[in-house]
Amino acid sequence: MTIVYIPVRVYVIEHEPYCHRSQIAMVDAISNTPTRRLVIAPNASLTRAQAQWCFLAMCGVSFSVALFFMTLGLWPVLPFAGLEMAALGTALYASVKANSYREIVSITDERIEIVAGTAKPERQWEFPRLLTQVRLSSSVHRNGRSRLLVTRHGHGCEIGALLTEEERAEVAERLKEWVTARSIES
Repeated sequence: MTIVYIPVRVYVIEHEPYCHRSQIAMVDAISNTPTRRLVIAPNASLTRAQAQWCFLAMCGVSFSVALFFMTLGLWPVLPFAGLEMAALGTALYASVKANSYREIVSITDERIEIVAGTAKPERQWEFPRLLTQVRLSSSVHRNGRSRLLVTRHGHGCEIGALLTEEERAEVAERLKEWVTARSIES
């Protein structure tokens, strides 16, 4: 098994994978066939535990200040502190949830399977490996972003929307190599 880290956001796992539970939870049980997997994930610098600690620390500071002002007779400060912390909690929850998004591309000798979702498969595509194309199409707009497409006979899907242009080009090249290779073992 070979694990190659491309940029910060893309994990390339060749042959039988070993990756974090959150990444593998979306993929079916590992079979005996050789598989190459590519896991595309957001650049998540804030973990769930860090978000919880940050929220608790901010609540402690905010409510301490609000209680101090409440003892001085400025009681309207407390409900606004509560609203502020509710907004912060909602934002942190949305951030942590968005950080759990994964796109997993699995390539075997016979097929290509793409699974995308947040913590569980929300979308899934499967293509026979024969005649499947990986294309990096440029935008029709001057400053638009390119699209990484996996297609077969006009039907397909877009992957890597959260990557930068350079990362998307690198992933496209690697996927083209894997799809056109004679065997996964090589």
